Amino acid sequence: MLTWKPNHPHTSAQVVLIISDPNKVSERWETMLHQKGYATVQETHKNALQTCRVVDPALIVIDTHLSHAERLMLCSKIRAISTKPIILLVPDYKSNDMADIYSVGVNECLLKPVSPAFLAVKTMSWLLRRNWLEFNPEFSPIYTSP
Repeated sequence: MLTWKPNHPHTSAQVVLIISDPNKVSERWETMLHQKGYATVQETHKNALQTCRVVDPALIVIDTHLSHAERLMLCSKIRAISTKPIILLVPDYKSNDMADIYSVGVNECLLKPVSPAFLAVKTMSWLLRRNWLEFNPEFSPIYTSP
């Protein structure tokens, strides 16, 4: 049975695709996103591309124990099929690695450990920013050349 309030407009929940190792996602983080009206789908890196095509998420978060080269490859493959924001969580900071990460299309890179509340806020801010730009087409992004 499907029911809804007649005075409440029907909108589908935005989906956040979480690419992580099995059983790695913080329940607090997922709960916070669900309370704000977002849906989450967790997937392993092996099935991430297929799930990304099927689900068409509004935002992608990657938190896996892959090598730097494997993370770059995964991010570049995802960027090739999706224009949605990508947040990447990394275990260590190396300036050369950061340049590589942003050059393959990652929108934001966060150093682990990241508190679930901070990650939820970052996720919501990217989703709200995306909606704001879609709502106001006159404010299109401006790209500059080096």
